Amino acid sequence: MHRVSALLLALSLAGCSSSSSITSTTLSDSEIDAIQTRVESRYPDLSSSKQQQVTELVVRALDNMVFIKGGSFMMGEFKVPCEPGSDQLCMSDFDRDNDFAHKVVLDDYALAKYETTMADFDLFRKLQGKTPYEQDLRKREDRQYLFEPDKPAWTKNWQEPKDYCQWVGELADRPVDLPTEAQWEFAARNRGQNVLYATDNGKIDLGRNYSADHGFSASKTVGAFPPNPLGLYDLIGNSTEWVNDRYSENYYEVSPERNPTGPNRGNGHVTRGGSFVNSPKANTSVFRSSERSLDFYSDLYSFRCRISH
Repeated sequence: MHRVSALLLALSLAGCSSSSSITSTTLSDSEIDAIQTRVESRYPDLSSSKQQQVTELVVRALDNMVFIKGGSFMMGEFKVPCEPGSDQLCMSDFDRDNDFAHKVVLDDYALAKYETTMADFDLFRKLQGKTPYEQDLRKREDRQYLFEPDKPAWTKNWQEPKDYCQWVGELADRPVDLPTEAQWEFAARNRGQNVLYATDNGKIDLGRNYSADHGFSASKTVGAFPPNPLGLYDLIGNSTEWVNDRYSENYYEVSPERNPTGPNRGNGHVTRGGSFVNSPKANTSVFRSSERSLDFYSDLYSFRCRISH
């Protein structure tokens, strides 16, 4: 009898240290347990509470993935009515980089519904032995609103966002990475439709689906406005997002049709989705730019991850 009681007690204690307290909308208990096991193996010296935080981050990242059925579309600039209701068509924006429309065919994938948050990126960087960026600014009471945990992560370069996504992928045992430029645009245009603005209705309604305080001095909490029809938030108007591709001016002219991944060599990396400092009308779904490493961490540039299927 005592041996049975001891066994039940041991099982009870094991249950307390398992991942049963972590819930998921998409993963089974066994999948959560597998993630926790990988976290414990990679970070054996972390406290159990910190290990749990990492496991929760990975589970949350997977739960926030939105499945996107692949398909074909004409990537790049498309024509829109010159004036509302007009039959006359004009080019959709003034960006010369996206002028060459070209057919792209994409396989299925999943894209994070939110930009990566400051809290999650801070935890990742801490595990890399890095100190928080902008420490002096974070200490100022009148600037703490800039560093709220649910705001988009600040970034300085392309490499750290890529490392973050691949780190999540290693712990999740999934092919997680930054999205390609084509995947980002396909999603922003609601699976490649001629949608000019990546909002819930393809238009900008200041105060309802886009901040009326455009030109403001800080990013907003992720998910502050309605998502696009696929369920993706903040594709425009919050922080510009790094994507996986290197940048080349003529890549659209030579891009392969199926699952393009960008040129092998290029001038920096592509960024997509205009930030809060851009004019709203300029933040189109086809607008593209490029960046190299910045001199400092900035809330103008953030990122989201994707999973290949």
